Amino acid sequence: MTKGHGRKSRARKTSRSRGAAYAATNAGTLHQHHSGPSNEDLQPADPSGWGVETAPDMRTASALIGACIERCAPCQESLAAKLLDEDPLVLAVTAGSVYSLHAATEPDAGGLAAKPTQVFFLLVQQARAHGGDARMMAAGVEMMPRADRAALLEDALDLWTFYGHKHPGLMRGQGTGPEDLSDITITVPGNEPDDDDPGIVVDLSGLAHPATYAVRADMTLTGFGRVASVALFAHPETPEAGYDDLRERCAWEPLIPEGLPEEDPAWVLKVDQESGALLGIVRLLDATVLPDQPHWEWRPDVYDVILWRAPERKPVSATWLEAARDRGSALLYGPFDATGTTHADPARLVSVHARCHFTDRL
Repeated sequence: MTKGHGRKSRARKTSRSRGAAYAATNAGTLHQHHSGPSNEDLQPADPSGWGVETAPDMRTASALIGACIERCAPCQESLAAKLLDEDPLVLAVTAGSVYSLHAATEPDAGGLAAKPTQVFFLLVQQARAHGGDARMMAAGVEMMPRADRAALLEDALDLWTFYGHKHPGLMRGQGTGPEDLSDITITVPGNEPDDDDPGIVVDLSGLAHPATYAVRADMTLTGFGRVASVALFAHPETPEAGYDDLRERCAWEPLIPEGLPEEDPAWVLKVDQESGALLGIVRLLDATVLPDQPHWEWRPDVYDVILWRAPERKPVSATWLEAARDRGSALLYGPFDATGTTHADPARLVSVHARCHFTDRL
């Protein structure tokens, strides 16, 4: 995974922006974080499978995952440094827990993952193929230099944040012992669980926006010509949906007739790369956690919120698809009355110029 500034640099920036002394920031004494799995949740059920007699102390890992989920950069900085100073087994269990889940549905560690992470992922796959013998993962981490361990930790925390953000309880109790590595399954909306044994179900609906919208793909005339656009309709049964929600909660800007606002890389319209169907509207987590990092280094599949998810895949028009592909973006605007009984007040419409990401899933 391409890295931005070092964690220490980010801690300094955070301490300045939040008024916290850098010494306190770096020492990790500012907050307590309990949003992630507990020490007991992370400890392997059978330590012997990892080559030890007693379970490692996972309290630092627990606090660090919680800090990542709660987006506390100062504590992430200090706790990550502390974890890297502990027994390498702690890092092995921390990464092994989440990558064993990831391996159930993904063929690799991810094209942007650091090389040490890719090596570790191969060890995870080997452990699954050999009855869950986790000793090879522990040995692999122990042989890594500190820089490689730091890269592995950062990638593992990215996954912990992805799976645990807002609903960390979904990660609890899944078992991290080697006996569990071969039968963990992840299902997300759109994928059917195994009929016989669904295993662990990680439901990403926890990222769903509290307000419900419907959408319609159309074309909008702007000063830059006709652009692909998506109109949002507030669902009548969710009073949270509407102008105030999009303007205040989502920070969309007032719609300028025939205008096209500057592209906002935080908002992404997901489009199926083969059929052209709309998959969903999301806001990237990195945009809120690491706003100072170059947006092209933000991960495209780690979300802060899912504003809308397609209930079914319906292809858009060829004209719309061509315009979206050419520009690589689309104008999102609304809200409109889903019942169609009232006309929209132009002064009560907001918009965002979102990037289009052509992919095979949300």
